[in-house]
Amino acid sequence: MPLLSDLDLHPATPLRVQPSLGEWGPGTIVTTRRKKLTRVLWILAFVIVAAGITAFAYYAYRVIT
Repeated sequence: MPLLSDLDLHPATPLRVQPSLGEWGPGTIVTTRRKKLTRVLWILAFVIVAAGITAFAYYAYRVIT
């Protein structure tokens, strides 16, 4: 299984048979591009929070010692 899966729900079907936005479901469906962007932003946020916690722990350790 690849690390980043394919987020396209119908990759093998021709464009002429793919439903248009709102035809088969809600009109506010999330696009593949938006899913990829959200995935990258969550990973970036996790890395920033982890770095902040690590920096704070290092600072607290240095103050205590």
